[in-house]
Amino acid sequence: MEFKKLYLMLTMAIILVLAACSGGSEEETATEEEGASEEAASEESAEEETAEDEEASESAETIAYENQFEIGSGERGEEGEATQIDETVELPKNSDKVVIFDLGVASTFKALGLEENIMGLPKGENNASLGDTIADTYESEDYVNLGGLKEPDYEALAALDPEIIMIHGRQSNSNVVGELEKAAPNAEIIHVAADNSNYFEDVKEMTMFIGEMYDKQDEAQELVDEMDAKLAEVNEKVTAAELPMLFVQTNGGNLSFHGVGGRYDFLYNDFGFTSAGEQEESEEKTDDHGNEISFEFIAETNPALILLMDRGAAVSEGEATSTDVLVNEVTSGVDAIENDNVYELNPQNWYLNAGGYLTAMSQIEELDAAVEGATAE
Repeated sequence: MEFKKLYLMLTMAIILVLAACSGGSEEETATEEEGASEEAASEESAEEETAEDEEASESAETIAYENQFEIGSGERGEEGEATQIDETVELPKNSDKVVIFDLGVASTFKALGLEENIMGLPKGENNASLGDTIADTYESEDYVNLGGLKEPDYEALAALDPEIIMIHGRQSNSNVVGELEKAAPNAEIIHVAADNSNYFEDVKEMTMFIGEMYDKQDEAQELVDEMDAKLAEVNEKVTAAELPMLFVQTNGGNLSFHGVGGRYDFLYNDFGFTSAGEQEESEEKTDDHGNEISFEFIAETNPALILLMDRGAAVSEGEATSTDVLVNEVTSGVDAIENDNVYELNPQNWYLNAGGYLTAMSQIEELDAAVEGATAE
């Protein structure tokens, strides 16, 4: 009996020892697992903080823009005192809170695949301001309609609270700029319109700037190279054709002429067209809307090619003026009319939305077609 008791006591002791060892191992394992979990959580937290820091760094990155333009005291084209703006502005890179009042530059965003960074733009009533080149993209309700080019919808602008507002010369007067500043106090307002005297160079520079702003320098350079090649190609055709050209703007029943030194001076400087008019030898320069002319002027200058741009169709929803407006007894003997060399230009691209990559390329393509048509046998 005593032996059995001793045996049972030894057995119980062994069981207790084994249980204690097993418990200690489980506690050590649990402690180790808890430590590993805490270490993993710490590493994950550190990674999240690093990602947040990198994101914050990217969002804080800026790009310098030389903002140079005049703010007039009245409407565009009116005489009055002007304030010269000459400043360096730091713009946030990769911003997706951009508002654009220069529809040409909106076409540059589209060319670079950056249209989703635009919040709103002035589409006009029934999207009339957009034109064929950009309407397929920006008529979408994803882009807020900010009214007209000269009469912005300031309430709609205020609701967007943009970081950047890009303006054209149509908005560069004290009244509009002042209202833009009130509606969007957190936004930087920059002038992005291409200058008529340096047209294609400005378009290319803006394309490169936007490419740098959104880290798309290579894509921007490809676009610029493509434009340079097309410019050289059309210039060669124009030079070889030797066609005296007259640029005629219609506005209802009124006719205007744009010659050397005017709004479309690049026709002569960049493409090599010879003006059929004698303004090239005169000190007089055409203004933004051209110089008023008569049918007798067209007959006297006798152009071989007429480029016809209907301003009325660009600024209203009325029907475009037919080329027939130029045909009558006075002009019947003009070479361009006799040979059917009157080419109608897209008024949105030439008048409302000029100065951007896609709209400028469309202008080049139209000139190419005009010269091809005029020289075809």
